[in-house]
Amino acid sequence: MSDETTSSAPPPDGSAAALTQGLAAFSIRDLEAAHRLFERAHRRDPRHPRAMSWYGVTLVLVERNSALGVSLCDQAVRQAGADPELALNQARVHLALNQRERAVRAIARGLEVSPGDAPLRAAWEVVGARRKPVLTFLARGNPINRLLGRLRHRWSRRGDPGGEPTPMNLGAPLDPPAPPRS
Repeated sequence: MSDETTSSAPPPDGSAAALTQGLAAFSIRDLEAAHRLFERAHRRDPRHPRAMSWYGVTLVLVERNSALGVSLCDQAVRQAGADPELALNQARVHLALNQRERAVRAIARGLEVSPGDAPLRAAWEVVGARRKPVLTFLARGNPINRLLGRLRHRWSRRGDPGGEPTPMNLGAPLDPPAPPRS
């Protein structure tokens, strides 16, 4: 692969600025602005995996275009190979579509390749894996286990301001900008 097609290389044709600005907008949760900027970056270089992936995320979150958004995120991962940022974007898309199991698998695949990646580890903590059934001698789908599992979940989440996992609480792509010094 050439430098232009790897996800860490900046996209050519001035789309690097649009991608950087889009990441900044996404990190402050301005999804509309991020979507416009990622679209611009993707249109300038439609083969760049990072621009493709981020545009796919905002297609799902802003335009609710799940087919194209998932397709772009998957294509970016296939094209760039194992990249933690792209795996996290796949998880964001699946979580937005209420496909928690697929989101967990995307994060797990990313962690297999990059076990020390901080954003992936944080996403794993937010999404997590399924726990064992409360009563292991009963099937997971047993109504008693389901009721006890919901109670255990509520009990473990009390006082947790994060609540349920969403695409936006899987972590921002960048740290928020530091306040200006006076």
